[in-house]
Amino acid sequence: MLIRVTFLGTGAGTPGKDRYLPAILIEDGQRRVLLDSGEGVQYRLLEVGISPLKITHIFITHLHGDHVFGLPGLLATMAMLGRKDDLIIAGPRGITNFVKGAMEVVGDPPFNVLIYEVEPAESTRDVVNEENFYVQCTLARHTIADCAYALHWRTYVGKFNPERARELNVPVTYWKKLHMGEMVVLDDGRIVKPEDVVDISSSGTVKLVYTGDTAPTDTVVNISRNAQLLIHESTFSAREDGNLVWNQGHSRSIDAASIAKEAGVERLVLTHISNRYSDPELLALEASEIFPNVLAARDLMSIVINV
Repeated sequence: MLIRVTFLGTGAGTPGKDRYLPAILIEDGQRRVLLDSGEGVQYRLLEVGISPLKITHIFITHLHGDHVFGLPGLLATMAMLGRKDDLIIAGPRGITNFVKGAMEVVGDPPFNVLIYEVEPAESTRDVVNEENFYVQCTLARHTIADCAYALHWRTYVGKFNPERARELNVPVTYWKKLHMGEMVVLDDGRIVKPEDVVDISSSGTVKLVYTGDTAPTDTVVNISRNAQLLIHESTFSAREDGNLVWNQGHSRSIDAASIAKEAGVERLVLTHISNRYSDPELLALEASEIFPNVLAARDLMSIVINV
């Protein structure tokens, strides 16, 4: 299984010429997940060739406008295109009222919106739990309630059993997906799980963490431990005064790097970058002195996690 992470918007506060507002697309072969839905998200989806009808989950970190003002328009487009599939939207307190308000403008949509309103806490809370995918959140350190999310994929390692697959009448075209740990739905409606046709010798998880807006905090360290990828806000450069930045509920490049180092993550990506910085590589260079495996996100940049 491949997990593709595409940064649709990497800016902060207000849109820039080269940086749209926060939105990240996660694709794993079974689902397409949005992390935040800043203004302009629909344009970026068009640019990467993803229909709004294909979005399965939307996780909103907090209700500041730069993270949610793209959501009403996205819902309206889904309705206009005749979406039928359920849509999962999760977020902190207030997300229910926000979505319901948007739907009053959209009208009665032809699809169900399943809203999960979470009260983020210092302990980790479960948000979604599916077959091979689950999401948890914790309280980030911002000026309003903010969910930092950890996305987990359960992985399986084992030997594919072709005889068992034939007994279940599973077409060969599905074998690779099953061997890679993906559940499949056959043409006759039957659901086949990896463990049905794979002799599993070991299992594990892949973890991706997205902080939303946050000052440095132990809760983010804890939820990020041993993650394959940490996407951490880096609104400001190391040149800025730390106390001023933290009091605004934000982080500097070196703060994100320190969190990544303490949490023992494999890779760090900086995002939510202020428009005052024309070259985000400055922030990555600062962070690399503390945590070398770091990138500064740019709009439409994609990275892949091999599972």
